[in-house]
Amino acid sequence: MTVYERNNAAIRENVCSDIYELGVKQKKETILDRLGKDIALLHEQCNIHIHDLDTFGDVNNCSIPLLKHYLLEKEYALKDDICLIAELFNRQKELIIEIGTSQSGGIGFNNYDIDLGAVLDTLNIEINGKTKAFIDYSIKEFLEWINITKTRCCREPYYITLNIGLAKNGWGKIIAESILDSFYVMPMNYTRPNLVFKLVRDVHFIDNAPCADLFEKAIKCTGRRMIPTYLLMDSSVNNEYLSEEIGIMGCRTRVVANINGKRGSNGRGNLGNVSINLPRIALECKTESDFFERLSFLLDRVHEILDLRIKMLKESKGYYVKYVIDNKLWNKVNTIDDMIKEGTLSVGYIGLSEAVEILTGCKYYLDSEAYNLALKIITYMRDYTDRLTQIDKINYSLLASPGEMISGRFCEYDKKLFSHSVHEKGFYTNSFHVEVDSGLSIFEKIDREAPFHRINNGGCITYVEFKEAVLENLLAIKDLLIYALEKNLSYVGVNYPLDVCNECGNIGTFDFCSNCGSDNIKRIRRVSGYLEDLEFFTDGKKAEVKYRKANI
Repeated sequence: MTVYERNNAAIRENVCSDIYELGVKQKKETILDRLGKDIALLHEQCNIHIHDLDTFGDVNNCSIPLLKHYLLEKEYALKDDICLIAELFNRQKELIIEIGTSQSGGIGFNNYDIDLGAVLDTLNIEINGKTKAFIDYSIKEFLEWINITKTRCCREPYYITLNIGLAKNGWGKIIAESILDSFYVMPMNYTRPNLVFKLVRDVHFIDNAPCADLFEKAIKCTGRRMIPTYLLMDSSVNNEYLSEEIGIMGCRTRVVANINGKRGSNGRGNLGNVSINLPRIALECKTESDFFERLSFLLDRVHEILDLRIKMLKESKGYYVKYVIDNKLWNKVNTIDDMIKEGTLSVGYIGLSEAVEILTGCKYYLDSEAYNLALKIITYMRDYTDRLTQIDKINYSLLASPGEMISGRFCEYDKKLFSHSVHEKGFYTNSFHVEVDSGLSIFEKIDREAPFHRINNGGCITYVEFKEAVLENLLAIKDLLIYALEKNLSYVGVNYPLDVCNECGNIGTFDFCSNCGSDNIKRIRRVSGYLEDLEFFTDGKKAEVKYRKANI
């Protein structure tokens, strides 16, 4: 098994990916040489992790391109409605391929249903039985394409997120309904794209809400497939913005505030991210004051790294993001300097729970003093990024890292240097999350994690673990979302072990198929963001799955 297979669950091995990996290794070494020996050692010795090191200084990380603008700027020959619809979806694929090879991370489409519906209206495509049927067909085929196309870097699918749920009528609502209906019946091995349902009380919850029926479809789909996740627009974290302004990229990245111009996610993106190993700091420091001194030192080094990334992007003159700039896919971006001003740089972290336990001897979610220390640490980091924003006049944010690659890597490296019980399980906990074997109830877990949502302005999510697929108990999902909204969570998802029998297609949670008795089982899990086949998880994430307990 090659190194990259262990580092990314979505990657599949082939000769092109092997050749690509050789180039990646050399490029990373070149970048580390430029960063200097001291910073290179911080990365190599797992004090920090520089994400997307192979594209460092060449391209941005992720983005929410201006889909409606892109589609309406194109010229369309005089064709009938069916041909126009087919051409629209082909151009979306073209857009994904071009952006997917012009950046290192995920592509989010904000208000996908509304924007695509507006394009159909502008092109005067009539709503009738024939066009609706072809939209359904096109969406099913589009979702399938997202799952089976593995041409990104010769080896993996494109990381696509569709933000939907606010379209109240017309083509927009038809598209949202079709996406949810199509995803619900897709083969269970199709786990993409990430669907984010933007939940608004007056649009989805109240009596006679215009999209109550759409919300019912969403929670039905979540009960069967863990998707969609839910962006809670009425929470205090989000309600200072218009619901159309905010969208998610990837599994949690959130770009909203903007010191240099128009706020919101549309036509913007993240430029780069570096994550800090919090447990390592705690292992090296015997006192709280020493911890914050070391944290301050590492934050300064992360700033140096991100600053160099900006300088290298400027040196590139936008060569590798030319398609994005030329097609006006970012808001008011005509040069690489404009992209830098509109984008964000993120400081991330992992293992808050383990770090606090090392310092205090207590789980932060079970002890009030430890909990206050956890909040103090993350607030300190957020204050730091806020200061950078004001000083550098560039948007910095604090990102709660999902840690697919680093949760196991950090833990295993630290285990060689230090002896501590936090290493026994073989992984560090994502971001600020309560540990996966906490045994806390659903509501207790939400209570503990809620305050961190306001601090982590670069993106975060709270997952609630169910014992098994919810399927028919949809009221449980609705109650969960109502409580999460009351507690001001920004973004929330539902997890459960999802097993699929490869022989008869039965789904549920089982070691042997409850229908045919087969042990030929595909195990679909989510431990960082996107759903994946357990077989292809990193070692650290496989260990996390073993430790998981349901929140009941």
